[in-house]
Amino acid sequence: MKVERQGWLKGMVFYIFSSLVVFFTTCQAVDLRFANYFPAPSMQSQVCEEIIRDIEQATQGKVKFRYFPGGSLLTAPRMYDGVVEGIADIGFSNIEYTFGRFKETELLVLPHGFPTVWVSVHVANDFLATYQPKEWKDVHVLALHTCPLYNIITVKKPVTKLEDLKGLTLRAIGYVAKTLAALGGTPRSIPMAEAYDALTKGVIDGLMSPIETLETWKFAEIAKYVTEIWPVGQVNVFYIVMNKKTWESLPPDVKKVFSEYPFVEKLAKMWNEVDIRGRKVGKEKGLQFITLSPTEAARWKAKAREVIDEYIRNMEREGISKNELENRLAFIKERIDYWTKRQRELGIKSSTGPEDLLVKLD
Repeated sequence: MKVERQGWLKGMVFYIFSSLVVFFTTCQAVDLRFANYFPAPSMQSQVCEEIIRDIEQATQGKVKFRYFPGGSLLTAPRMYDGVVEGIADIGFSNIEYTFGRFKETELLVLPHGFPTVWVSVHVANDFLATYQPKEWKDVHVLALHTCPLYNIITVKKPVTKLEDLKGLTLRAIGYVAKTLAALGGTPRSIPMAEAYDALTKGVIDGLMSPIETLETWKFAEIAKYVTEIWPVGQVNVFYIVMNKKTWESLPPDVKKVFSEYPFVEKLAKMWNEVDIRGRKVGKEKGLQFITLSPTEAARWKAKAREVIDEYIRNMEREGISKNELENRLAFIKERIDYWTKRQRELGIKSSTGPEDLLVKLD
């Protein structure tokens, strides 16, 4: 009997101990490190903080974040690898900082004629859902998003026609740099965080950059001219991704919160608003906004098409047929048309685009 009682007591102790381990394990908050390279005061950083608050609240504290803005944990070029390696659980960055790594997704970075960033953010996620490029297999993608449309921002010389770009050195990276070269300018790859000093010192004459950077990166303090080239309609693709092991380890209810969170709508709204704010700051600082005539805009679009043709040739060498690439281009065009119509229906105004979508600030 004594042996049986001892065995029973040991069994009860083991059961209670095991139950307590399970209890405290399930009650312990999921600790996630969220890295972003944008400066903390920026709207891009603020939307990350909003996402953090929303998810912590929706999970009733089951998820806790440690937030690292301003490249304090991972710089933009290191972001993707840093997430894959587990340095950060979630990362926010731009695919053009690792140019050539996301070759299929870089199709979205070509000059497609996106009219607004609200449209381009939605099209990017439609593309991801439809084609699911294998280049993202090492992470769990929470959302793709895009910056607003690229324009020409200069310090000393206004650009009113293609010929004015000759002799100008502008900050541009990746396929944006290829477009600038096709248009006749000279691209220079400089990290955005270093561009302000480069402008101040005359290392570059300007940037091929979204209007939002007039505020976000304070370029309105230096620049004098903005040439609006939205008919070219080129954007850059950003991402918010999660470490794959982190994703797989999340409890089902937490996964559900992440899966149902409206990342796309929140990011589309943020980028749209930040670009409007950039335009407003530019106007307040007295920058001259230059609009291309329809004839001149057609010249720019024709030159920019060279970049798309080059992409097709390069991807054919990667094993994707021209027919498949043309189908993907047609898909993007169809989704641009769909989301442009949807933006009109919703009455959303933007900092770029045709007259009926353009925000009125005067």
